[in-house]
Amino acid sequence: MPTINRKRRAQAEASPSPPARRRRSPSASEASSAGSNDDNGDSNPGRTHDQMVKKLVRLALVSEYARQPLRRTDINAKVLAPGSTRTFKLVFESAQMVLRHTFGMTLTALPLREKITVAQKRAAQRMTGNSQGNSHSGTPTAYILTSTLPLSMRTPAILSPQKIPSVGPEASYVGLYTFVVSVIYLSEGGRCSEGRLERALKKVAANDYGPGGEKMDKLLKRMEKEGYIVKIREREAGGEESVEFVVGPRGKVEVGERGVAGCVREVYGDGVTGLEKRLERSLGAGTFKKLEERVVNDGEGEGEEGEGEGEAEEEQGPARRRTSARRSGRRAQEEDEDDQDEEDGDDEGDEEDV
Repeated sequence: MPTINRKRRAQAEASPSPPARRRRSPSASEASSAGSNDDNGDSNPGRTHDQMVKKLVRLALVSEYARQPLRRTDINAKVLAPGSTRTFKLVFESAQMVLRHTFGMTLTALPLREKITVAQKRAAQRMTGNSQGNSHSGTPTAYILTSTLPLSMRTPAILSPQKIPSVGPEASYVGLYTFVVSVIYLSEGGRCSEGRLERALKKVAANDYGPGGEKMDKLLKRMEKEGYIVKIREREAGGEESVEFVVGPRGKVEVGERGVAGCVREVYGDGVTGLEKRLERSLGAGTFKKLEERVVNDGEGEGEEGEGEGEAEEEQGPARRRTSARRSGRRAQEEDEDDQDEEDGDDEGDEEDV
């Protein structure tokens, strides 16, 4: 028995064992690609400079289509690669070149909202005191797309309204918010009371319903949401609440003094003598000269001027308010005359009905 067991063990050791599975060694091409991926770390290798520029251009177009401002925080989160926020200026300038040369548009910085109420001014003072020494306090935080085409090409045939939902309602909405912004711009101090705005809308039969049968309250809320106007509620000393409207950041950039002047010219035509002087007096001295300078410089180096435009708008606001304050007496008298004419017209209509 021991001899038989030893023979069996010897035969088992002599028999060939099945080959063990070995891992396939990677080829040279696979090793090089793996090494390049490792060198990139956790970042996506597809997030190159060109791709970040394309993403910024697409994000700007989508935001403008929805009439939403393109915020710098969105650019950092959705466009720039993680840890590459220092490349913002380079990517932004490259995207500006693509927008100008391909679409005839440029990203323009939105001005900051003015602090009007007492509570807003106090909050701004506290924020200024807490952020002393912050060198980035004047950096633009939001942008919108504006056209770089010359004025001769800014016609409805070229710059037509959006086709979604349809051209008709969209064109009516553009005309409506241009009219509302113009009324606020031409009001005393750039602030229009709710009653005055309602009277102005009543004169164009839009006090209750706007274009397409939408309620005017809903359209005003949409304008406020999109940044064309800002609604201010302030409680007076007697406990009564006053409601006023001012022009919002998008209204200042998209419509501005140029749009207001164009709206007034279309309404009154050539039948009013001294219209240009009255317009310049209402919008501020030197307004048309500044607009001409903007037209000459339009499209030249706007990648960096986007930041300067926001500051220019902020500087222009106090100057325009000071000009409006100097003409407050005359404007108040004109408003009283308009209100009196409207009341007389209503009284005559009532007498005719009787």
